[in-house]
Amino acid sequence: MGLRKRLLKGERVVGTFVKTTHYQTVEILARSGLDFIVLDAEHAPFDRASLDTCLLAARAGSMPALVRVPDARPETILSVLDMGAAGIVVPHITSAQTAKEVVQATRYKGGTRGFSNSHRAGDYGHGDLKAYIEEADTGTIVIGQIEDVEAVQAIDKILAVDGIDCLFLGRADLMVSLGAISLDDSRVSESVELVCQAARTKSRQLGIFLPNGNQVSDFSDQGVSLFVIGTDQSLLKGAVANLVGDMQSN
Repeated sequence: MGLRKRLLKGERVVGTFVKTTHYQTVEILARSGLDFIVLDAEHAPFDRASLDTCLLAARAGSMPALVRVPDARPETILSVLDMGAAGIVVPHITSAQTAKEVVQATRYKGGTRGFSNSHRAGDYGHGDLKAYIEEADTGTIVIGQIEDVEAVQAIDKILAVDGIDCLFLGRADLMVSLGAISLDDSRVSESVELVCQAARTKSRQLGIFLPNGNQVSDFSDQGVSLFVIGTDQSLLKGAVANLVGDMQSN
């Protein structure tokens, strides 16, 4: 079953952010047992060339790769989808209008996605044209980040937009937007709870970033099913720290 179908069914899926802009990291993670990865083009120095090679590596390893794009411009979304991304994670969805425009940029039928099948996603022109359009429109994952006070205030209108497959809780940005200095601030937890409750009411899917797996059950209870746990960098740092600790204790 494809990742989008699993996500929409509410199955738990687990991935990690990739911030190292090299395809070998992707090749290694493709053998890890994770359900997906997210190439972080918002907060890591990915350019088109490094995204292209990493997405090629993901396809070669049968690893669904999402891209967290730096902005919601149609040309940005078009570029990563044409390269073969399984979907996009779009930061700062603050209104229903922005959500609608993002969905339209991912769709051929009824949307605004510029058409070509000469790229990787279109199998370089091989295959049936109608089948490709159908697969692209029904298989592309669209995740919107809720990380601003404005988004929380407009959450019911955002949830009413068809085509947003999952709302991703961006607690760190939400913390800053609220003027807080800790994720433990009650304003952050109250905003997260409000979004989760609204999503559950509409039977919509939720995702979240967590530094480790310690809180997975807590957020599962709130309706979260998509988990991005740590990053390739934090996983590497943690493994090395454990190794150093083991060596020092022996």
